[in-house]
Amino acid sequence: MLKFIVLSISIFVLLGCDVKQPPSSESDDANLDLIYDALPEYNATTSVAPYDLDKFKDVLDKSKYQYPYDNTMIDYGEFDAYKAANFYADENEDFYLILNKPHNTQKQRSELREGPNSWSTADTRGHFWVAQLRCFKPTPDLQSYTFMQIHGTQDTYNYPILRLLWVRNRVGVYDHIWAIVIISNPDEVKIYEWIDLGPRPDEFFDAAVYVVNNMMEIIINNNVIKTYNVSYWEDVQNYFKTGVYINLFEDGGVGAVAFRELHFLDWADPAYVHLTHY
Repeated sequence: MLKFIVLSISIFVLLGCDVKQPPSSESDDANLDLIYDALPEYNATTSVAPYDLDKFKDVLDKSKYQYPYDNTMIDYGEFDAYKAANFYADENEDFYLILNKPHNTQKQRSELREGPNSWSTADTRGHFWVAQLRCFKPTPDLQSYTFMQIHGTQDTYNYPILRLLWVRNRVGVYDHIWAIVIISNPDEVKIYEWIDLGPRPDEFFDAAVYVVNNMMEIIINNNVIKTYNVSYWEDVQNYFKTGVYINLFEDGGVGAVAFRELHFLDWADPAYVHLTHY
């Protein structure tokens, strides 16, 4: 009976607590920082060009690929047959975007940039980023990476009102995904708000951002996490970005995301968009 009670308490402790907490010490054999996701090795024979898959044609038709800086690696309309070790689809038809950034280097990216046209948050038809993705946990030398942005154009306001990112450890919260939102007016001193979106899912999860008539919603697994009135941003022209962006100079390592579904939409297509209170 005593053994049963001890076992029951142990199970409760293991399952009833958030196991994604900072490791207690570097010498601990159970150091969570040493647990990371091994990426599948790129196979030039079995991999396919993402544009060869019908489900990614639409988003790629609306994108250019920036790698490893803000230069254009693949321009709009030129994705046919393109694949590389940092940009490919595997035999399961999952689309990988990967970035290996050296330590102590300027910000780098492996991102799709929506375009060529930009848009306002005030548009009444709306703009929608919809994805089913997996965020891979990297080795300990990489502390964070961004996997989605709503970014202003260079000639209006060259900053992102929204970034979705993975962070290893922020204010004692370990291995979570976060949102960073600029909540101040453009050209004023920037005020940022951080939103904890929950523990990084170990497998694929659903994520979406809706921007309609100056309302912005952040949605994870069909749950609206946060809603903003972004009318203060309506004079900024924007575009979606998605992939891997590493902006910390000292950070180095491999950041990776895989998409099972990915869409840049400029109307509320009911196949992918489920409007709430608009």
